[in-house]
Amino acid sequence: MTIRKSLAVLVLPVLLASLACGKRGDPRPPVPVIPKATTDLVVTQRADQVILSWSYPSLTTAGRTLTGVDRISVFRYVEELPVSAVGVDPKTIVPGEVDPTVPQPITQFGKIPTLPQAQFIKLSQRIDSIEKANLANATTGVKLVYTDKPPFRSTDGRPVRVTYAVVTEGGTARSDISNLAILVPLPVATPPAGLTATAKAEGVVLTWQEPKTSVRGEEAPVIGGYRIFRTAPGEAVNEFSTPISTPPVRGTTYTDTPSYGEHEYRVSAVAAEGPPLLQSDFSAPARVTFRDLVPPAAPASLTALIETKIVRLLWEPVEAADLAGYRIYRTEGAGHTPNIQEIGTVPLTGKTVTVTTEVDANPNPGIAYRYAVTSIDKSGNESPRTWTEWVVVPKTP
Repeated sequence: MTIRKSLAVLVLPVLLASLACGKRGDPRPPVPVIPKATTDLVVTQRADQVILSWSYPSLTTAGRTLTGVDRISVFRYVEELPVSAVGVDPKTIVPGEVDPTVPQPITQFGKIPTLPQAQFIKLSQRIDSIEKANLANATTGVKLVYTDKPPFRSTDGRPVRVTYAVVTEGGTARSDISNLAILVPLPVATPPAGLTATAKAEGVVLTWQEPKTSVRGEEAPVIGGYRIFRTAPGEAVNEFSTPISTPPVRGTTYTDTPSYGEHEYRVSAVAAEGPPLLQSDFSAPARVTFRDLVPPAAPASLTALIETKIVRLLWEPVEAADLAGYRIYRTEGAGHTPNIQEIGTVPLTGKTVTVTTEVDANPNPGIAYRYAVTSIDKSGNESPRTWTEWVVVPKTP
């Protein structure tokens, strides 16, 4: 008992001393988790809506993974064009100063400086927020998407310029304000109507009608061209879809050369290519099946050899990667050379042959015939016919 007590007396001071050696200073408060500010906010206009998109917040200001987002607030400032700038005529602007093809409202705002971030913070209003429970529904791929309907004109009809920013909130901290995304809304057109897609040998030919009204119906639409989208049947098109027409098409027809198969097309009318992009809603889809419609070359020559009671046909082979074979035709004539009249043309056989020779085993002696050969590919495309001269199998004595 005395020995155990003595050991305890010896061990306890050593244990306390070792614990004291592990002390590294006074306790510090936890580092706050601050979401990193968004830097890739962009805006587009589609029809009468402004669509905001940006990357889903994923990092803190310390470069670590952001594990919790409570909400993302959306801020907006609507700036009316000053009265003094309303009457500016783009034709009076010094050549080279601005692009004369740019719509007038954008040209008018081009002389007016955009808001610095500090001033935006003072003047903007929080118009909405995407709460934590709704973040999944607002996500497309790795992007968050928010749709707004700001005023497109002042109460007296002047153009406006709209500036947006977003702020991420998580826990007790919030990010700095994002980059500013700016847009001058325009009277974009209603969706192009009458879209048709027709498969031809040269490709899929698209045609549509030019819209004559703007989406709000208050003024004529601004149309600088058209964007064309090709998708698999039933696949959706949105602001992140890539058009096949770059730059936008200026007319109302376009020929596409897709891969063989079934495709679906849509068209939108572009008011400003941007950035930011301003465009109409997408047209109704037009579906088409595109296949090989180009026939192979015709055989270069066809020779008819008259033998006893038969006509032997020989022709030059055709070089084509998708060649399926050849078809033979026979035309019967009435009369005598040079005034033979064609009675009718029929297939010599009901099949496609894969060799370069064929025999007509049943010609009527004394009757004039001429023969034709065509090449055909695996898609069923048939070449023009290559003909012989008139030949006659003589009657036997």
